[in-house]
Amino acid sequence: MIRLLPNRKPRKRAYSQRTPAEGRAVPIRTIWSEWGTILFAFAVLVAAITREPKRDEDLAVDIDLPVSDREIQAKFDFTSVNLQATKEAQDAAVAKVPDYYRVDSGRVEGQLETLRQRIAWFESHYDEVRSIVLNALRDSTSDQSTEEVVGRAVNTYAAQLKEEAPWESMPDTSALALWLMPDLDALPARQFIPVEREAETAGRPVETLVPADPPAFDFTYGLVLSQVAQESLEFVLNQGIRESELPPGASTQRVVILNNKPSTDTQAASEILISEVPSPVQAAEALSTRLQDTAKRAAIETAEPSEWAKLHDAALALVQPLVMSTITYDLVYTAGARERTREAVEPVPREILAGEIIQEQHKRWTPQSRADVSAYLSILKDEKRPGQRVLASAAAHAIFVLLALLCLNRSVHIKGWHASEQARTHFNAALLIMAAMLIVGRIVSYFEPSGFLIPIAAAGILYAILVGVRLAAMVSFLTAVLVSIQYGYDWRLLLVGSAMSLAGVFSIFRVRRRSDMAAASLKATLVGVLTIIAISLATDSLLSDASFRRLMLIALNGGICLLAVPGVLSPLERLFNITTDIQLLEYSDLNNELLSQLALKAPGTYAHSLMLGQLAEAAADAIGANGLLARVCAYYHDIGKMRRSEYFTENQTGQNIHDALSPRLSARAIAAHVVQGAEMAREYRLPKPIIDGILEHHGTCLIGYFYKQALENQKHGDVREKDFRYPGPKPQRPETAILMICDASESGVRSIKNPNEERVREFIDGIVAARSADGQFDECDLTLKQLNIIVDVVTHRMLSSMHARIAYPSAKREEAEDNIIPLTGGTAQ
Repeated sequence: MIRLLPNRKPRKRAYSQRTPAEGRAVPIRTIWSEWGTILFAFAVLVAAITREPKRDEDLAVDIDLPVSDREIQAKFDFTSVNLQATKEAQDAAVAKVPDYYRVDSGRVEGQLETLRQRIAWFESHYDEVRSIVLNALRDSTSDQSTEEVVGRAVNTYAAQLKEEAPWESMPDTSALALWLMPDLDALPARQFIPVEREAETAGRPVETLVPADPPAFDFTYGLVLSQVAQESLEFVLNQGIRESELPPGASTQRVVILNNKPSTDTQAASEILISEVPSPVQAAEALSTRLQDTAKRAAIETAEPSEWAKLHDAALALVQPLVMSTITYDLVYTAGARERTREAVEPVPREILAGEIIQEQHKRWTPQSRADVSAYLSILKDEKRPGQRVLASAAAHAIFVLLALLCLNRSVHIKGWHASEQARTHFNAALLIMAAMLIVGRIVSYFEPSGFLIPIAAAGILYAILVGVRLAAMVSFLTAVLVSIQYGYDWRLLLVGSAMSLAGVFSIFRVRRRSDMAAASLKATLVGVLTIIAISLATDSLLSDASFRRLMLIALNGGICLLAVPGVLSPLERLFNITTDIQLLEYSDLNNELLSQLALKAPGTYAHSLMLGQLAEAAADAIGANGLLARVCAYYHDIGKMRRSEYFTENQTGQNIHDALSPRLSARAIAAHVVQGAEMAREYRLPKPIIDGILEHHGTCLIGYFYKQALENQKHGDVREKDFRYPGPKPQRPETAILMICDASESGVRSIKNPNEERVREFIDGIVAARSADGQFDECDLTLKQLNIIVDVVTHRMLSSMHARIAYPSAKREEAEDNIIPLTGGTAQ
């Protein structure tokens, strides 16, 4: 574990978050310059996404002409009505509308009237029945029951009526007799001749009836039968009865039966198969079932409740012949229902893309083209608000741009004007890329108004290479939002642009080859194609012309990204002085002129730099820092030693020059390689991060060896510590701090006698603790956990580079014979 040296007092927390330039005054000119840049970018963004007002000639179209006198091209996406598809949808919906049949109330009423007439015929004979029954009672004897006398008399009368022509179609005699049967309880009582006046063996005749002249009889059976018959017949007829025979193939036809007078247990309109509508035979069976239920309830009101079957048979005999077809085809209602269904069908939309030719010049108008142009002109007329529309649109777009800039500002972490220069550079780079993309979008809109040709993914990929993936994701999304607003708030363009941008950004997380940029563009194109396929499947047909056109545009968009990213990257690097991994890869070439000179003038330093590059890269990758930057900085960190290579032990082959110098001069000579290296780096125009690595890899560390010598040799106490320190500055980023640790470890570990893991780790821990106590890590973002990881990686790498080798035994040299002459170029054995 890392330990702080006990004899050092830390000046501040060793691994705290650094706030660059904190408390430093910013020049007024810089503030005005930054505000001017932001306001200018704001104005450019708002102007780029705001459409110019529609011209009056766009509305001067006469669609009543047989032939179009001009070409009409859509300037924005809109939706029209697909007449053919709508007609097909309406026809399909109308085909599902069933035929409507209506219960013929005239027929039903006619049959009910016939029933009432027959009942009236029965009632017209009630007086005759009364006379016949009274006479029969008077002529009866005591050994005959009243029921027997009345039944015989009514049945005899019914049989006589049945023989008459008007009654031939009436029920049979027994049923007819029940209709004419009076109530027995309402008949007059019979008084017979006393027994003493008549022989005992003969039945006694009726002496008189009490009352002798009774009022009208009650015909309860007739009344009950009349109610049962009328109710049941009306119910069955109103349910609907079809003809007995159906036309061939009509059994599967679906129909709706409209009932003008639905009862409580029938539906006013129900859709069923025509074969399910009862025929007259089936209706008669239903009528019999209905009469059974009704007769059981009605029999309670008669003198013989258990004889409900008589009521059923009597009523059925009367009404069954009246069952007939009662439904008729309602042509008017069917046509109206189909027309209502046709009107209820939603029009099938037809998407017109920006740039699509709606009507060609000198071509005949078609119903579809007229509908499309009418929809297009109606949109133009709605948007035709001189002045007001443009101002409202500009105000809305200003709000959107302001929100986008606030999001960008928050993402880049600009805290007022005390933010780091790097953060302001990142912010300005984002503004330039977004503004350039919207300007390109405005130019392209005049030639291809759909927007799918805009290489939004290129903006994300470029910013990811320049700055980083996290900020690039936000910048690419904001760019996609503004471009979609520029093209009429097109949500499809927003989805496709965002998907392609994010795919490209996350594919370029690490750049180690130029082919990585091409791979990112290809992946973004693939994601864009998949996204537009998903959108087409959800909203349109994948085989439509619009979908195919979008796919081609996205493929072309990918090709533009493939060419634009490497072409624009280098100018942006130079404009914003940003060092990317691509530049670092170029400077990692060991055949570089500066490195070649280092290998010739300071070979020991060159070998040390190569080893140091491997250590620094491994340690940086382990903590998530930029390993490539650490390796390249390691290659160049000691190029200043070329000026006086003999002052450094790794390049010395004989006498040590420091033996003849004072400790102070030796320290200044050693420290000078930092400044001289920076001067050489600037002379060869090395990127700023490499120059920073040269200046920061020793920080402000003390040159301890010569400082101790100076203290031992001092006579007047004139040794100042600052004269024995490197000029600095301290490491400003994790990569240069790692370089400092690895530089001290690589040169120091080799001085350990009999190195093992424990001794190497303890030595490296001591270096890190000493640098930490000296405050060298105060200005870089390193934590204790990261430092422990660095120590582990450096320890293992150093041990692997210092592995022991097998000592091969040497062969004994034989004494040379006097007469043997050795050959030149060989080795004597």
